[in-house]
Amino acid sequence: MNATLAIAGATFGEAVRKRILLVILLVALLIILISPMLEPFAGRGATTMILSFGFGVIQLAGTFIAIIMCTSMIPVEIERRTIYTILSKPVQRYQFVLGKFFGAVGTMAFMYLMMGIVFLIATRLALGEFRPDIIHGLIMFFFQSSLLAAAVLFFSTFVSPLVNYFLSGGLYLVGNLLSSFLETLQRNPETTPIAQMVIQILTAVMPNFSLFNVQNPIINPEQVLVDPLAYTVQTIAYAIVYMALLLVGSMLIFNQREM
Repeated sequence: MNATLAIAGATFGEAVRKRILLVILLVALLIILISPMLEPFAGRGATTMILSFGFGVIQLAGTFIAIIMCTSMIPVEIERRTIYTILSKPVQRYQFVLGKFFGAVGTMAFMYLMMGIVFLIATRLALGEFRPDIIHGLIMFFFQSSLLAAAVLFFSTFVSPLVNYFLSGGLYLVGNLLSSFLETLQRNPETTPIAQMVIQILTAVMPNFSLFNVQNPIINPEQVLVDPLAYTVQTIAYAIVYMALLLVGSMLIFNQREM
């Protein structure tokens, strides 16, 4: 456990010093800060515009941070040959993978905390009220990014960083868009039983990133979740189980990899 935490701490320290991640964070913070200036152009829809704009920037920044940070996390260690130094110590390969993932999650937690604080301040100044429901949306986005990070880390154990960029980016897009498309096909009475089975397999295998997009009920009061607490708990549990499966897969593949 100490080895895992040590690797996680080192990963966090290295990640927060990466210029590209800091640039993404600073750009996101700057955009969130200036978003209240757009209020005069929104008219009566100022609240909707500011909230949707802020959530969109934070989700996009979180996605880029997860992909950019995790694609090269393991390959860089192999390329620099620093992994031999790490594994020569009393560190198991599974501890190395877990440490890298926990370091990535810790980095994203820090990034989301920074963006969340600025977003809450910006909305308070622009709307004249504190919106605690924003925290709910940020938590869901954090777990979405953590799930994406686990998928990117899984791919990094057997593909190159360049391939991983496209693979993980495509997975995120498909996981956000495909679920509604598959649900529509599944409800279609003309869909054949074989197609129904294929749809069920795809739904079970593909990570459903769209589950975490809860910003619409926050932005539009007319859209209300039936049971927000139950939905949040179930979605977070889904993310944790899926992340655990991806980490197990990552550890099994990395354990068999020759270096």
